[in-house]
Formats: sequence, structure tokens, C-alpha cells
Amino acid sequence: MASKLELPNLLIVGAAKSGTTSLHNYLKQHPQIFMSAHKEPHFLINSEIGENRIHKAVLKFDDYKQMFKTQKNYLFKGESSVMYLAYPQYSIKNIKKYLSSKVKIIIMLRNPIERAYAGYLHNVRYNPLENLSFEEAIANSEERYKNNKNITPDTRYLHVGSYFTQVASFLTEFKDNVHIILYDDYVKDINYCFEKVFSFLGLESICIDTSIRHMEGGWKFKNNFLRNLLIPENKVKSFFKFVISNKKIRAILRKNLIHYGTVKTNSLNSKMREKLISYYRDDIFKLQDLLKRDLTSWMK
Repeated sequence: MASKLELPNLLIVGAAKSGTTSLHNYLKQHPQIFMSAHKEPHFLINSEIGENRIHKAVLKFDDYKQMFKTQKNYLFKGESSVMYLAYPQYSIKNIKKYLSSKVKIIIMLRNPIERAYAGYLHNVRYNPLENLSFEEAIANSEERYKNNKNITPDTRYLHVGSYFTQVASFLTEFKDNVHIILYDDYVKDINYCFEKVFSFLGLESICIDTSIRHMEGGWKFKNNFLRNLLIPENKVKSFFKFVISNKKIRAILRKNLIHYGTVKTNSLNSKMREKLISYYRDDIFKLQDLLKRDLTSWMK
């Protein structure tokens, strides 16, 4: 029987660019699961990493609680803040402080080489502060994060993909309450992955409509002018919202602008791929032993 929950008992903690947005939204289809409208509040780490680093950060506990107020009762209420995995020293401490040691944790892991490049391309699309080449961004990721108190942790491209210590921390603290999904499995057989998720949660398995895509990559704006016009809040956007009040019409216009104003991104070049494989090799082998899964395909 569904119970009255004031706070989440389900967290998707990362990793970024590993399918968390689609999982978050698809889980909403289950009648016993409520997933927050604001996907990434990052409440459990914002105070520690810096209050200005996360877009639309939730900083106050009362505001966090408000996110999970519903008329209907649910067996699970959840949120999906992808940087919780990258900062286990803060997120685990605050899960125990604000939530429960029995909270269900879902971790999604993608090949860290592909994840790093996908994370960079995501910032090229949406973050005006990302104005470096991938090579430059990788080389300077930690230094600029340390020196710029407003830059997102998403730009810590190498750190975010160093999974072993992150995953081991969650497994140590939450043990059987952790469920791990590999992105390769998710892409290959998403229905089976949902069967496993529902089994992990002790819920009846339902058929999920996965026809709607979320946060698809592989594209970038042709120029920064169009990106800066469409992505952040600005006077031009406010004017068009005032002139064109119909949301559906605005959505159609925005879709057309993105369609004609974007191009496909290039693949990761072989030199950078080899460099990243070398960087992550030891971490991948340790993660492989931890998960008892063959991850050698990540190094090809």
C-alpha cells in the first residue's frame, strides 16, 4: 500500500550523460513512483561544492521538501541529481542526515571515455562558459574548476568518469540498496533494464513507453549567437514569450530554429580516445573487479 512520503526514498545519483534523464522520465510512468518535476536539485551537495555551481540549485531544506508534496500517495518518491555520484563524501553524509540509510540508489555508468566527450558536447550546447576545445577543456578541467567558483562540476570531465571510488563508496554504505545499470545494457535492451529496476524496487513490472527521447546528443549550434539566444533567459526570449503567448506555437518555432540552426558533432578523434583510455585504464579494471562485469570493451 502506498504511503505518505515527505522526502525521497529513491535517488538516481549519476553518472551524468549515462541515460539518467530518460530513466527519470520513464519511471514517472509507473503508478507507484513519483519523480520530481525538477530533475536535478542537487540539494544534498550544493552547500558543500558551492551554491552557484548548479543550475537551478535547491539550497533550502524546506524548498527540497516542497518538491515532493503530492495529493496522491506513492511507494517511491525520487529525484535524479547526477553529481551525487561524483561527490560521495558529501552526498552519502547528507543522505543519512536528511533522508534514510535505506533509500534506494540507482547508478548508471557509461564508458568514461564516451561519457567525457558527451559531457563536453553537452556543455558546448548549453553552457556559455564552455568556450574551449575538448583537448583544452580536458587539460584545464580541474584548474578552472578550482579557480572559478561559478563553473559547473559538469566540466570536471575526467573526475566525473573516475567511477571506482565513487561506486565503491555507495556500495559500502548502502549495500543491497544500490542498483547499477550499465549504459550499454540500457541501450541494448531497455525493457529488460526496467524489469530489473522494478524488481529491485519490489514493484510490479509494467510496460514503459520509450518512444519519447530525452536529452539526445550528437548535435551543436552552428554559432554562439543562436545558442545564447535560445538557451539562457534573456530579453529577446522574454519579448517573444510576450508576443507569442501560445506555448505550443513557441515550441514549434523553437524546434524549427534548432533544426535549421544546428549541425552534427564530430566523433572523438583517435588521439584523444587513446589518451583517455590510458587515463582511465586502471580505474576501469578496478571497477570491473568490483562489479564482476567485463568492461574491456570500454578500452577499445
